[in-house]
This record gives sequence, structure tokens and C-alpha cells, in this order.
Amino acid sequence: MCVVIDKIFISNQIKLEILSICGQPTYKAYNLPGNLTLDVFSYDQNAEFCRVLEQKLQEIAFQYQTGKIILPGDVSKQHTVSECIKMVFA
Repeated sequence: MCVVIDKIFISNQIKLEILSICGQPTYKAYNLPGNLTLDVFSYDQNAEFCRVLEQKLQEIAFQYQTGKIILPGDVSKQHTVSECIKMVFA
């Protein structure tokens, strides 16, 4: 049960990062639908958003020891919220 709670917590943390990087309100970030692509949040207008998100995803993967490595160029504006979450989990 603890593992499921950890995944939910980490998923919500990633959703919060996705919103905060682009300056969107983070209130109730856990309600962010997984099928939305990053371009909805202006990630297509600022490539730096993707680079910052990659760094945040790598920090989260390291912090929670998921064993995943997120490299520069792994995140693009076409990725969905769910795909970003899956990048962190093995």
C-alpha cells in the first residue's frame, strides 16, 4: 500500500512542477488531467520550460530513487502529463 501512496504523491509533485514552471496556478494541481500535452501550458512557446522540467524530473527520480535518468532533450511540448510522470518511474 505504501508504494501506491508514494506513486500518487510523486505524480502530484510532478503535476505541481509542470504548472509552476510555466507560471500557472498550482492550486489543486492533483486534478491536472494526464492526457493534456505540455503545449497547452505554453511549453511550445518557451523551450526552456522543457529543459527546466527535465531537471525537475531528474531531481524527483533521484530523490525517490526510482532508477530513471532523464536526459536533456527527453521532454518536448508534445509530451502529455502522464508521459512526464512515466519518465520518472521504472
